[in-house]
Amino acid sequence: MVPTEIEEAFKRADGEAGGRGLQVSESLKFLRAALTPVKRAFLCIDALDECSDKHLSNLLISLHTVCQASAGVRLFITGRPPIRNPLEKYLPGGVQVISFSPNNGDIREYLEMKLKHDLDSEEMSPALKADIMKRIPEKIPDMYVMANSLSKAWSDR
Repeated sequence: MVPTEIEEAFKRADGEAGGRGLQVSESLKFLRAALTPVKRAFLCIDALDECSDKHLSNLLISLHTVCQASAGVRLFITGRPPIRNPLEKYLPGGVQVISFSPNNGDIREYLEMKLKHDLDSEEMSPALKADIMKRIPEKIPDMYVMANSLSKAWSDR
């Protein structure tokens, strides 16, 4: 359940000139307030490498601040290898980075399953299906990065 204070702030921000949304400082305040009564929490961010460079450092600084303020918070982040350096820079001393490579066989199996269960699959030509099965596995990067932030309180458990 979303605390009333947070819901009201979103409504106010949405109603203001152009629906500006919440500012980062407001969002952080509410995130910290929501996490305070929680003993353990996981913040999961997928494909962090797709975050624009313009916002990445502020996001990582904010996440670090949240983790420092709430010992029970852990981050689970995925992204492609170039994200590793910013993670290590902005989440100092508490990041465990795990690199892994996807298995092309698993990717192909997943695509086959998705195409088989696609409700519009009859509308797709055999040539398009073959193209999907060829191109998508080729486009998958060789490696991904997962990062866990480890607060002192969690790493001692």
